[in-house]
Amino acid sequence: MAYIVIVQTLPVLGDVTHGFVGHYTASRLLSHAEFGPQVYHDDWFAGQVQRYTGPSVFEIFTPNLPTVSLLALPLAGLSAQLSRDVWIGLSVLALFCTCGVLLRVGVALDQSWERSSWILLVGVVVLLPAIGANLEVGQTYLFLSLLLALALWGVVYQVNALLGGALGVAFVLKTCGLFLWLVLLFQQRWRALGAGIGLIVGVSLASLPWIGLNTWLAYPLAVQEFSGRGSLAVSAYQTIAGLFKHLFAFDPVWNSAPINDWPLVAVIAPVAITLVGLGLTIWLGRSSDPPLFFAALLPPAIIAMPVAEEYHFVLLLSSIFVIISYMLKWSPLLFIDQTKERGTNLSLSYNSEHKGVWLGLGAALLLLIAPIPFKYADWDSGWWALLAYPRLYGAGLLWIVAIKLLYNARFGLRFQAE
Repeated sequence: MAYIVIVQTLPVLGDVTHGFVGHYTASRLLSHAEFGPQVYHDDWFAGQVQRYTGPSVFEIFTPNLPTVSLLALPLAGLSAQLSRDVWIGLSVLALFCTCGVLLRVGVALDQSWERSSWILLVGVVVLLPAIGANLEVGQTYLFLSLLLALALWGVVYQVNALLGGALGVAFVLKTCGLFLWLVLLFQQRWRALGAGIGLIVGVSLASLPWIGLNTWLAYPLAVQEFSGRGSLAVSAYQTIAGLFKHLFAFDPVWNSAPINDWPLVAVIAPVAITLVGLGLTIWLGRSSDPPLFFAALLPPAIIAMPVAEEYHFVLLLSSIFVIISYMLKWSPLLFIDQTKERGTNLSLSYNSEHKGVWLGLGAALLLLIAPIPFKYADWDSGWWALLAYPRLYGAGLLWIVAIKLLYNARFGLRFQAE
């Protein structure tokens, strides 16, 4: 944690960059009654950003929900630089709170405090690049990570109001955690589902006098236009759709050297992969352990979206924590063998049966932390582009490992140390 504060936080204080200034500008516009459908016109909104923060910063509002304008409202009265510094400080606090929540979740998952601390440390270290990216530009995903951890708390301790409320707030602020609602639906957590939907509807209706109906009507059209942009093919967007756009959708500005110009493949393949993966996850997880089902749905809630940059992947912290906790219970590589033949002699044995799933997890974590310059690498031509998506592959492998654990749970293949 000292590394996060000293190395990743202190050097970025005092700057004004893209990222947070978009939320700050939206909140300023809302507080001055200037917020409306024009925020989805990139040039107009970029001009407002420069009006409030200076000519050197460029940011757009699309494709955010109109309610994103509520994010920085408490800080809208401060200067852009001071507001950003306060936001970054609160982001670090949110990360620490997330760690505290997950430690408490570990108790419900039958982990000791010591073991939970080590699992959490592994997750934080793996996600250091994503944490640093959030702090560098003042993004919102450390706060959203806390909301998802609170939702996980609601899952394991069966606190329906917390579960639905946390997911509802995350959705209202950033359409975050979309697939996690499937846990509530397929495990019949109706009170949580009602609380979450009620919160979303309530906030949306309450925002109408300030945000305006025309702004809400402009939102789906803005998202549709944004999803067709050629810029989504750049490797900064570590998504399934981004990969296939890079490989199979020509764009003279953003993607001049795909493997082939097959735009239909670029559209159909990501949808097919997502539907098959989600279908398998739901089939295995609908009657499985709720925390594991939650953890399995979190990776696709990131990589199956149109946009996922480095900072989005900090949302995986809850998923990593739960998956490692279950693997230590069900699929240990080392276990104590105490047989009748050996009497009271204890021996530490290697369990090769679960080597593959541990290797998959290890590869996923390495891909999430690897210092690969995928945003700037010259891997933008043909098959070389496959090397430029390490975060996508890491999250995808994590999803596969979670599906394997769900399979073990459904068919009684859990291995537990004696």
